[in-house]
Amino acid sequence: MWTRCLVCVFSSLALAQDNTPSFEAAFVKPVDAASMRTRALHGGPATDSPGRLTGAASMKALLMRAYDVKAYQITGPAWMESERYELDATLPAGATVEDSRAMLRQLLQERFRFAAHRETKPVSIYALEVGKGGAKLKETSAASSETDVPAAPRIVAGADGLPELASGAKLSRSYEIVVGGSDGVRYQLWARQETMQQLADRLSNQLDRPVFDRTGFSGRYDFALTWVVENTGGNIPRTDPPPDMIESNKGLAISGSGLNVFAALQGQLGLRLRADKGAVSTLIVDRVDRVPTGN
Repeated sequence: MWTRCLVCVFSSLALAQDNTPSFEAAFVKPVDAASMRTRALHGGPATDSPGRLTGAASMKALLMRAYDVKAYQITGPAWMESERYELDATLPAGATVEDSRAMLRQLLQERFRFAAHRETKPVSIYALEVGKGGAKLKETSAASSETDVPAAPRIVAGADGLPELASGAKLSRSYEIVVGGSDGVRYQLWARQETMQQLADRLSNQLDRPVFDRTGFSGRYDFALTWVVENTGGNIPRTDPPPDMIESNKGLAISGSGLNVFAALQGQLGLRLRADKGAVSTLIVDRVDRVPTGN
């Protein structure tokens, strides 16, 4: 009886391992410090290159992608932010986004002997709330769900030298752009069918702590938001628009100091960020090799 049960258990484990998604081929190596022009990691399911994942990324960035977490949810050696690795992986046909994450997790375990566990910790957060004067949000209308919207709208330089949508431009999805200048870095978001949770996630990437959506709004909204990115410990987004989205780079420069994110949210959307406490699931790195095993 016990022997038969053990056979069933081992058979189940073998089946689970056989069904674990894996890359058809994968090459990974440290990026030579003298060659920093390697393109950032791109491709994979839900992109224009679904069958291949290529480019370079830090160990922390690889973990963010593999475990679907943000930078502030990872605790580990400091070098994970500075050391970069070049990856060239081929995915099987029909692989999903979750499949690609599982493949990347397996790669990290095999090549870097990676091991980690999760803990939920109390941390400082910002609560995204409705401001005193009420929200200034336009809920997405049925008419804006039309199917003839171009893939990439045209962006032009506005009167103040900053990027803006061309007259009559329509959006098929949300777009974000970062424009650098002598007096700072300006972040521009044109949101379409955006939830407040998505906005909170975007803000989490900009600030030194996570942002929790506490607006109580469950709908989808179309809006524009512009602010000067502050150096508060967060990351400046590098999500560039498609090449055909820019009418001309000439004149797309910073003009004036602009609003910080707190003032911009209140003035443009009627929302506010309030300092608070919250619990966040954290990925604690127990072991990871700095140099991967051979390919």
